[in-house]
This record gives sequence, C-alpha cells and structure tokens, in this order.
Amino acid sequence: MPAPRARERATTHAPKPERILNRMTVRLHRVRQYGGEDHGKTLMFTFPGGTRRAHRSVCSFISPERVPPFEGEDAWFEVEEVSGKPWSFWRAVRQVAPPDA
Repeated sequence: MPAPRARERATTHAPKPERILNRMTVRLHRVRQYGGEDHGKTLMFTFPGGTRRAHRSVCSFISPERVPPFEGEDAWFEVEEVSGKPWSFWRAVRQVAPPDA
C-alpha cells in the first residue's frame, strides 16, 4: 500500500502583472503568404535585431495579433518586450513617426 499523501491545498495565486523588459522604436516589415488559398494573408512582422538571448538571430518576430492595423508593408512602431510564460514576446504599442536620421 502506498504511503499516504499530504492533502492538497487550495492556493489563491493572483496573476502577475506583465513586466516590460525592453522598449524601443523600430521599423516593422510585414511578411505575407504568397500562393495558396490565403494569398496575401499577413503571417508575421519582423524587425532587425531586438533579441538579447539569441545573438545568432538577424531579426525578431511579432505575431500579427500583437500589432495594430496599418496600411502598407512597412511602418515605424514603438515596440516592447514583455516577460511571459513560457517565453517572452514582442508587441507593438503604437505607430510613431520615423526618427530623424
């Protein structure tokens, strides 16, 4: 007969608020699907750099549902890296004017 187990306790864990790890202004590029049934569908958005852990990566990715709608293929956005489980993710906060170079 197995040993008796301790009674399970009910825990009341409040969800942790999101923690912003990084914030910057970048130019997002829309990546579309070519061919197939959903021709022209937005698959993701990319921007150069941004990832601190994967130094081999040339660009970072943002899911389409985390970017406000905009016209065209490229636009400047303020993006932020959010700490999340099981991994951190990027999201676009708002569209901004291009920086003066």
